[in-house]
Amino acid sequence: MPGVAPQRHGLVSLRRLCWLRWALLAGQALLLVSCESVAGIHLPYKPLLYLFAAQAIFNVTTVARLHWHGQHNTVPSDAELMAQMIVDLTALSAILFYTGGATNPFVSFYLPGLAIASAILPWRFVSALALYALACYSLLLLDYVPLHLHNPDNAVNYHLAGMWLNFVASAVMIAFFVARLSGVLRQRDAQLNLAREQLLRESRAEALNDQAAAVAHEIGTPLATLAVIAGELRGDASDAARGTTPVADYLPDFRTMEQQLDLCRSILARLRADREPLAPQPLDTWLAPFVERWQLRHPQASLQSTLAPDAATQPVDAARVSQILTILLDNAARSQQAMGHAMRQAPPLRLDITGDGHALRFAVTDHGGGIPPALRAQLGEAPVASTHGGQGIGLYLAQSAARQLGGSLSWQDHRAGGTVALLRLPLAGAAPLNLTSPDFQP
Repeated sequence: MPGVAPQRHGLVSLRRLCWLRWALLAGQALLLVSCESVAGIHLPYKPLLYLFAAQAIFNVTTVARLHWHGQHNTVPSDAELMAQMIVDLTALSAILFYTGGATNPFVSFYLPGLAIASAILPWRFVSALALYALACYSLLLLDYVPLHLHNPDNAVNYHLAGMWLNFVASAVMIAFFVARLSGVLRQRDAQLNLAREQLLRESRAEALNDQAAAVAHEIGTPLATLAVIAGELRGDASDAARGTTPVADYLPDFRTMEQQLDLCRSILARLRADREPLAPQPLDTWLAPFVERWQLRHPQASLQSTLAPDAATQPVDAARVSQILTILLDNAARSQQAMGHAMRQAPPLRLDITGDGHALRFAVTDHGGGIPPALRAQLGEAPVASTHGGQGIGLYLAQSAARQLGGSLSWQDHRAGGTVALLRLPLAGAAPLNLTSPDFQP
């Protein structure tokens, strides 16, 4: 999600205060130059020039401070931002002192300053600044340098024109600064909400994984019992003395049953092993055993895999990547099997692994019935029932595992019919991917 990270909010505020101060200095200089010729108001140029120079020097130090924060990867504290605001209010008070005090229509410039402070500072600092601004305003009621008008009869018109300029400047300041900062705060809130949702998804996925581990423990004994029975039946079927009995006709089925039971036991053993962290494996080492294990799970399906040379040596988290791709391939096989009644020879499933310099891409392609658009938007975000009888828990776990690896899952229609499930993972040592719209076209 693009936006400003919460910890960078103070740096953004200080940078915008700096730019706003430059803009105000430019406006003040323009008024100083044109005030006498346009409005007939004589100003004390010498003290005002000193004040403008002091503000410019202070803003140069602010620019240096911004560079310092950037070099040291730090952010301004609330106290530093408050000091900036105090300097601005003090400079405004000094300028007003030499330009009519409380009678100057720009005296209400205190309010935009306080509005900016309320957008970037905690309430206790804003309260202190409000009291400071009130004290300055009160002093300006008592002591100030009166304005010298060439034509005092136009004082009311000058005051109204000044109020109009004050309103325009205040509106611009609030629109530029406060509204922009409010947008930053909204982006920050959106990022926090996204983080909470991500944490909730991971918690649900962790709970499902714990349930899977408990189920795996519980079904260990029934699987062992079935393995013993299948072994005895296979022994009876292969006994020459029983060659004339009907049980001999089921010998291939008994062998397949034993094979599948052995596969189930190996999956349970791998589940226990996967709970321990394993070292990453290169793709060219991991791919062939993975394809062989999956093919044993689906002897009626055909899987073709390709591995691009630029991705062959890339290391991957074998346990999680195997879990994700197993779920994707299982769903692809079921989708294609559902179309098997209308297809005498179903095309093989495909697993294509490529790299693009920034990420690894695992594309699982099937020629099934496809995924309805309404369902596709929900896949991986929550358990949802599919058209093939599944509940979407596997894809939910797969999406969670992909996000934990810094990647994501997406689904697209294939040109020749069916679906392409795309898993994108960052290369080893790279930053997590920001995948709002994957750039893969099947």
